[in-house]
Amino acid sequence: MTDHPSEKPTEPIYQETKPLPPRPPQPPRPPRETRALQTPKAGGRPPSGAGPANYQQQYDYDRPTPPAEHVPGRKSRVTAGLLGILLGVVGAHRFYLGYKGLGWIMLLITAVSLGNAWFVPAIWGAIEGILYLVMRKGYWSVDSKHKPLQW
Repeated sequence: MTDHPSEKPTEPIYQETKPLPPRPPQPPRPPRETRALQTPKAGGRPPSGAGPANYQQQYDYDRPTPPAEHVPGRKSRVTAGLLGILLGVVGAHRFYLGYKGLGWIMLLITAVSLGNAWFVPAIWGAIEGILYLVMRKGYWSVDSKHKPLQW
């Protein structure tokens, strides 16, 4: 046996302790009723402010949802990406997605420089356009209202 530290016996990491005493028995509690599953009180009317009796009545889960390809009101990631690549110099993709502040900044960089610094927002827009097309999670996958972009 060598004197290498890894071959020496080690001490335990923790010390053994006494086991905890058993808990005293708790009296049985009546079952809790959540607001969604509460039964109406005497008189037949639910308490004021209470919603429907259960979530199935509150949300119409049986109604068919539109197909995933097109949901009205959502912005398209392809449109945002192409606007960024082709018209990123004026911030068109930012206006399209609702980021008006950044859109104005990109437009002002181009306008104030009289077009001499056109390459700055053009490169900026092209990079963002590619990110909108490629990224599926995070900042590049939602619009200004945090709704996911669709294809």
